[in-house]
Amino acid sequence: MEKIHIFCDSAADLPREAAQKYGIDVIPVKVTHKGETFLEFYDMTPEAYWDLLDASDEIPTTAQITPTEVMACYQKAHAAGCTHVLGIIINAAGSGGYQSCCIARSMFYEEYGTDMQIELIDSETYTYIYGQVVLSACQMRDAGDAFADIVHIARARLKRCEAVMGVYTLKHLKKSGRISGGAAFVGEALGLKPISLVAAGSVQVIDKARGEKNLIPKVLEQVKKRVLHPEKQTAILLYGKIAPEKLNEVEQALREQIGFAAVECRPIGISVITNTGPQAFAVAYHGEQRPIE
Repeated sequence: MEKIHIFCDSAADLPREAAQKYGIDVIPVKVTHKGETFLEFYDMTPEAYWDLLDASDEIPTTAQITPTEVMACYQKAHAAGCTHVLGIIINAAGSGGYQSCCIARSMFYEEYGTDMQIELIDSETYTYIYGQVVLSACQMRDAGDAFADIVHIARARLKRCEAVMGVYTLKHLKKSGRISGGAAFVGEALGLKPISLVAAGSVQVIDKARGEKNLIPKVLEQVKKRVLHPEKQTAILLYGKIAPEKLNEVEQALREQIGFAAVECRPIGISVITNTGPQAFAVAYHGEQRPIE
């Protein structure tokens, strides 16, 4: 009989109660700010971090999960008698966490053999965009689905996941080095707000809004253009330090203008907000199916 253990890194931005309910191992990303190091998910809430980041003149540094930390997760599963382990990890193109998981798997197989099967999935995305897939995998496991089916469905869902992200200020993108000082100066002078598509392992600017009032309509326009069958989907509204009335505007439009069956709202955690800055939001949804490897 299969006994399945599921883990992810803290960048998945799982709700704490859900992680506890399903027994998910959440391996934390380390964050260092002004000489103090803390663990994402365990030591600070997203909301507290938004305030810290907004008030600071320094950009905190993040450190990916290590092979040693992942090895401990595998050893824990092995000691508990698990036959299978599934890990769903932050985009490998943007972090070395997935590679750490692969290194740890090789170390584990060398020491313990291959009786416990370990499957690793590069989510090719960020935050709760893949966190929701981690939870759905747990639900399938608890419903008695086979490990092979869980892995296949998780991969298929991730190959449809996309998000459109809007950022209200270029200040943090400049400080983090994501854009040049010159580009930030020109963008702020013209009131330009970048709109990016998060999909297939990349984050690409696909549009710009001129002025704050146009950012939400422009983001919604891009979502409407790309989403498939919204009436069968739950949109994920991911948010940073955004005024409640703006979030309500987005949520209402997702239901009434685009026609999503439901909307789930989740805060953006440390790993992503460090680069975008707190004044950001995104809408995640299912788009065109990309090839499954």
